[in-house]
Amino acid sequence: MINTIEVSTLDGYQLVASEFKPESSNGRIVIINGATGVLRKYYQPYAAFLCAQGFTIITYDYRGIGDSKQASVNAKPASMIHWGQLDMDAVLSWAQTHYPDMKISGIGHSIGGQLLGITPNNNRYESFLNIAAQQIHWKNWGRKDQPLSVLFFYCVLPLFYSANKGLPKWVLGAEYLPKQVIRDWSRFGRKPFYTDEQGNELHDGYHRYKGNMRFYAMADDNRFAPPSCVKALQQHFKNAPSDMIVVDPKQVGMRSIDHFGFFKRSMSESVWQDTSNWLASSS
Repeated sequence: MINTIEVSTLDGYQLVASEFKPESSNGRIVIINGATGVLRKYYQPYAAFLCAQGFTIITYDYRGIGDSKQASVNAKPASMIHWGQLDMDAVLSWAQTHYPDMKISGIGHSIGGQLLGITPNNNRYESFLNIAAQQIHWKNWGRKDQPLSVLFFYCVLPLFYSANKGLPKWVLGAEYLPKQVIRDWSRFGRKPFYTDEQGNELHDGYHRYKGNMRFYAMADDNRFAPPSCVKALQQHFKNAPSDMIVVDPKQVGMRSIDHFGFFKRSMSESVWQDTSNWLASSS
């Protein structure tokens, strides 16, 4: 059963979410934190798969994206910092309140894994599974791909926010991204560690998290999250027990996976089952 719910943030946004309730619960709830500009409906096939395994699943749209655009007058504008500090925090708090007896695990796709490090009290997650979640400093890419990363973080993104605009859908094929979101994204790509708007490095939350973690990198994900970038993010969570798996599409019977293929219906069910097994036993 899938229910549409609303989750209130501390500063007055109404985040729209989907709640997948299994016929027979295994006592675990999983929150899927999406990638930049990717709506919650994109994760529905994978969420339904996990739900059939007994997990209760929550997917949601970040503020300023998809259905999560309703906000009070005093709400802070949509930014990547606020996605992590306010939106991810609100959904996690909602899950704790509504399912107090369940163990909570998280899944982070791309930015959804990066922002765990700035989510308040992130150890409320007993375990966290990262899918193509990467540290995006431009130097983490291979040498041949670094010029394109420099162009994106130093030129393309600043071009749009300097013009007082967000990032249109046509640039990346994702949702429209508000101005402050792309300003944060550009800053994250230019710095060796995540920083706030004042330039302060946000080490504490990354070092504080101690839950079990697993990182999946796709061998053919060259543009957005090559294994070198995934490894760099893993190293930020230095106090969390973790492992990293590189998925070669050919070894799981697929032509390609890239950055977005993992959550599509065409993804190898054996890999999905591996993640389900890990989530069931990782906390």
